[in-house]
Amino acid sequence: MPAVFLRSLGLYLSWFVRSLLPGRHPGAPLSLRRILLLLLGMPLFIALQLAHWLGFLIDEICFRGYRKVKIQAPLFITGIPRSGTTYLHRTLAAKRSAYCTVSTWEAALAPSVTERKLLAALRSIDRAVGSPLHRAVNRLLGKASGDFNDIHEVGIGAAEEDYLWLLPAGSCFILSMAFPFSPWLASTTAPGEMPGQKREQLLDYYVKCIQRHLYHHGSGRRFLSKNAAFAGWIGPLARRFPDARFLVCVRHPMSALSSQLSSLHPARKLFATDPDGSQTKERMTDVFASNYQHLEKLTRQMPDDRMAIIDQADLRTHEQAVLSGAFQRLSLPPEEKLDKPVANSKSPSGSPHRHSASEQGLENKKIEVCLLPPYQAIMQSTQRVRPPTQEHGTSP
Repeated sequence: MPAVFLRSLGLYLSWFVRSLLPGRHPGAPLSLRRILLLLLGMPLFIALQLAHWLGFLIDEICFRGYRKVKIQAPLFITGIPRSGTTYLHRTLAAKRSAYCTVSTWEAALAPSVTERKLLAALRSIDRAVGSPLHRAVNRLLGKASGDFNDIHEVGIGAAEEDYLWLLPAGSCFILSMAFPFSPWLASTTAPGEMPGQKREQLLDYYVKCIQRHLYHHGSGRRFLSKNAAFAGWIGPLARRFPDARFLVCVRHPMSALSSQLSSLHPARKLFATDPDGSQTKERMTDVFASNYQHLEKLTRQMPDDRMAIIDQADLRTHEQAVLSGAFQRLSLPPEEKLDKPVANSKSPSGSPHRHSASEQGLENKKIEVCLLPPYQAIMQSTQRVRPPTQEHGTSP
């Protein structure tokens, strides 16, 4: 943990300084909006991360029992971004008796036990007087998320990706939208590119975050993680958790990449980076290529009872059958109520988010050469959960 703290502090300070140096910020020109964001927002953001580290330190003094928590048979939902991971996550998260997952406020505001207890006390007081603070924060989140809320619903108490736990460690990939010049952030989706010691230190940090979460909520339920940036981490996570199971969502590369680039437009606007989107397109195409290739490799390495692959098109047309097949394959408890609507969760095809490959300028050979072949191999793999009409046939 000390090594992760010192590295994160150095990363944040170097990003801040480099962003303000003329000519040292490719993809992040020094517009007035960018300068104001750096000078006004960055110090507050770094202060929040330091508060998290203070909370971690107090945990080591007052709540050391979290270290004894055993993480048993965690379930990781990951895969290709924009392929149904959020819908699947919030569907399972609704089964609170079976799964313990992370909410937005826990991921972004209270990764430590200390912070959770303080905010839980504040939340109890707020509820006693009619929840004005809760409503105000949700309104603020809605305004801050803007158009992104149509793409990925945001709510203070909604189930959320636990990759936000990696913000204090300076290792959350979303930070690359603010600091597109960082090699470290680029490596966070591909642990093979990280030095082994740094990768294991980051995994240790993440494991401690899970232990803290289960310590706060009780360890009687299965930990449920959703992280669309963890496709490249399945191998290291599988080695760290020998009893873990993985639900992996995929989607045709053209539509998945188109959707991802469109969804990142609000982040580019917020952080005043990459005005024409060209660097983001190049970077995300490389990330998607790496992810598809990594998943294709895993289909030849991971046992069928540890990884189930779900294609978004199959989820749209045969949701109940595909999910039931995935649960059976991974020996997960049957979910009798999957056919009922889930609060705060759009259906796989019900998002108002609209995008097209032509708008994103994706008519190029790189997708055909680097992304389509591994995707087609994944679709033919034994780990893919096929809908009933394809059980004895070949995939399209």
